[in-house]
Amino acid sequence: MLPISTPPAPTDVAVCGWAGITIRVAWELLACGARVKPQSLRDARDHVLLHLSPTTPIAHAEDRAATLTRDFVSRARQSPVKGYWTQDGAMPLSPRWRRALEQSLTPLSEAILRYHYADGHSLAQLERMVRVDLVSLEASRGGLREVVRQAACDDGLPMETWPIERVDALLQRLAAFSLGPCPPLHEVLEGLHDAHIRRCARCDRASRLLRGGVISTADLVPPKLGARPTQMVEVLAVHFHPDGRKHRATMVAEADVPLFPVDEDLLLLDAEREDEVRQLLILATEVASPPRELLRVARLEGQGRWSQHGLLGPLAQQARDIVRSRAWGTVDGMGELPNPLPEPPTSRPLWFGAAGAAAIAAAALAFWIQPSVPIDDSDVLFTPGRGGVWTAFDVDEEDRVLLVREINGELELVHASASAADKALWATGDGGYRVHAMGEGVLLASTQRDWPDLQALLTEASATSTPLDTVARRLTIDLDADVHTWKL
Repeated sequence: MLPISTPPAPTDVAVCGWAGITIRVAWELLACGARVKPQSLRDARDHVLLHLSPTTPIAHAEDRAATLTRDFVSRARQSPVKGYWTQDGAMPLSPRWRRALEQSLTPLSEAILRYHYADGHSLAQLERMVRVDLVSLEASRGGLREVVRQAACDDGLPMETWPIERVDALLQRLAAFSLGPCPPLHEVLEGLHDAHIRRCARCDRASRLLRGGVISTADLVPPKLGARPTQMVEVLAVHFHPDGRKHRATMVAEADVPLFPVDEDLLLLDAEREDEVRQLLILATEVASPPRELLRVARLEGQGRWSQHGLLGPLAQQARDIVRSRAWGTVDGMGELPNPLPEPPTSRPLWFGAAGAAAIAAAALAFWIQPSVPIDDSDVLFTPGRGGVWTAFDVDEEDRVLLVREINGELELVHASASAADKALWATGDGGYRVHAMGEGVLLASTQRDWPDLQALLTEASATSTPLDTVARRLTIDLDADVHTWKL
């Protein structure tokens, strides 16, 4: 009879660090103002795991998960990460720095580390919580800064030249840094380890997330198979010259393949749809939108996954570095892009109507014969197509424009004009504008006044049964905005 032995402990951090990484991802999603839904939690966690090697230490993996989750949210929202030094995110934290902090803690500095740095409360809020004057709190915070500066300098890191904001960003990471070991989760939830929970951000956050119903215990158990995402993708990274960036929105509107805009000048396209992508790039340069000398395209392959939140994994950052080595006007595997066709005898909206190009004319005909959905204003026209809706509109030159889409009952901000000029990205050349948005519904609003806190408004409205109508009412009442909605 064969001897019975227990299987070896898993060595991949995707398995042994699953619970800690999930807790950190869920916490950072909330901190960024995002709703923690099963799909968003899975996508953000996959984005993190695709960046981590199997042998990454658990504490470092959790720390990286925070930075990578903020990156996931910022890319999904098409907005830069604020308040963090991205070059520091990959720097491993030293357990000695955390121990130096713990050895220096007083009851007051412990409260600052936990509530100010770990939870994000301001000192003014903390003043009311612990009933200690602001001067004492600031002095104690200054002591924590000096402790970590000295510990880092002892290890050869010249932190004495760092600005206070950068030191505080490091302290936020150290406040959430948990060395372990931790007691069993069910004991933590039963309140048997209060002293440990006060010192351990991992267990403290797990308890709060579970009691608040943000995640469940099932979310903290790794699957028996497939904990680590292994999908491979091939993408084309389209880099726009500064003079050609205004054409990116047009290419996004015309594309019928998975895509992901990155920063202001990069567009990632699914290279597995090669024929469609080739036609898209040729069509764009033939009508000089943009001319070929304003584009360069690199092909790359690696681990990743397309999702409703964009492309997950490290390829987006790698594309930024790789595409800069390519020549303008060329595409990996395709060679040079074509020169523009001769100017047509009449004006054309966007890319349609180029004289003599039968394929373009056919595409135009296919678009314009689609059944339109008129609404109660002749200046706005919604036309379903390509998994979403085309919105054609005309507004005053001084108006700012807001476009919101609804996907699976949740609202997402597509565009909010910071000025009256930036709606020129959607100009059709005949005085009007046209844009395409994926989803089951869209909202278009225009006004000359400043927008409110849109993220808070969309989050609040997404919790209602009629989210688009809720936003429409608020904008109409608060800003006297001109608002139009469309639902599939």
